Amino acid sequence: MTVVRPAQAVQLRVDGVAVEVDPRASVLEACDAAGRYVPRLCHYPGLGCGGTGTRTTGGDRSNECGLCVVRVGDGSTALACVTRASSGMEITTDDPDLRNQRLEHLAPILAGHPHVCLSCPEADGCTRDECTYGNPPEARCCEMFGWCELGRLVDFVDSARSLPRRPVAVARAAVVEGRIRLEWGLCVGCGRCVLMCGTAEPAGQALEMTGGGLWAGAVTARTRKDSLRTSGCTFCGLCVLVCPAGALSAPGEEGARWLAGRRERFRPADQVLPPQVLRAFDPASLDAVPRDPGVFELTDLQGQVVTIKGVADLREGLAQALTDPACGGAAFFRLELDPLFTQRESELLARYAREHGHLPPASGFDDDLFADD
Repeated sequence: MTVVRPAQAVQLRVDGVAVEVDPRASVLEACDAAGRYVPRLCHYPGLGCGGTGTRTTGGDRSNECGLCVVRVGDGSTALACVTRASSGMEITTDDPDLRNQRLEHLAPILAGHPHVCLSCPEADGCTRDECTYGNPPEARCCEMFGWCELGRLVDFVDSARSLPRRPVAVARAAVVEGRIRLEWGLCVGCGRCVLMCGTAEPAGQALEMTGGGLWAGAVTARTRKDSLRTSGCTFCGLCVLVCPAGALSAPGEEGARWLAGRRERFRPADQVLPPQVLRAFDPASLDAVPRDPGVFELTDLQGQVVTIKGVADLREGLAQALTDPACGGAAFFRLELDPLFTQRESELLARYAREHGHLPPASGFDDDLFADD
């Protein structure tokens, strides 16, 4: 009788942190396991790379975003998303040369995508109705401004704003089918939605990639026929959940509620987002906080979470927390816009409880609230 033994875990180091991963894991997955964020657009957990899925013959690498470049032990660079992790690897995720390479890969993406709001000095207090600087709607960021994955990635890769932030006008015609809003002018060609639509069990293979090289600015996702419905869409919503740029969205509070139900039903893997910049938790910092619904997280000087709270008005909620003695040890805050702030608060508290075995000290809930039955 042949005995099949499980493959041994691969042991490697990421920025000096020892980590063990499945033998089939990519370097990018190893970086995530080590808690080291590496930028990515064409990769999504559980799916792999949308770019890889549309790669042309002949080994053409133009269909990968290139943002996940890392340095391996011999000093060479590799794309973490398509490089298999192997035992003994030494991976470096950040150095000046890697940052420059990521900027080079980000530049053509920004050159074809409206992003002027990302660097606007009045961004946090903007009403989104009329631009103070006269930029037309076609050149402004979309309704997901402030919490889309692309915007957070741009802040992470180009925090110094070294890349030109020029108004880029694109065709912004939008179509709404069911709860899904399609605005293909915002598509960055990452391929995630097509990969999800073609491989996820509840999806209907309604989308395809069109155009040339992925990051040449000419390729986008499209419906196979005239509409989602005629293309066989099942309206599972998974394409919306993986879109990083607002080309596929579910607008409004009803859309957010519908999307939350889709997430609960189909349980796709959580996206890996860039770490948010911590802001000082003081009255002066609150002036730039939007008066929108969302969730804020307070941390102390050591980075330990003090509380996680969902509120209808982020600025007012943070102002109240400043006067709460239970939050007296808080030094920094980060926030997340979400119209379904109560549900999002519960999700984040449950995740914290799973990871730490208790709730944040100033959460105001008993530790057994999110305990497994």
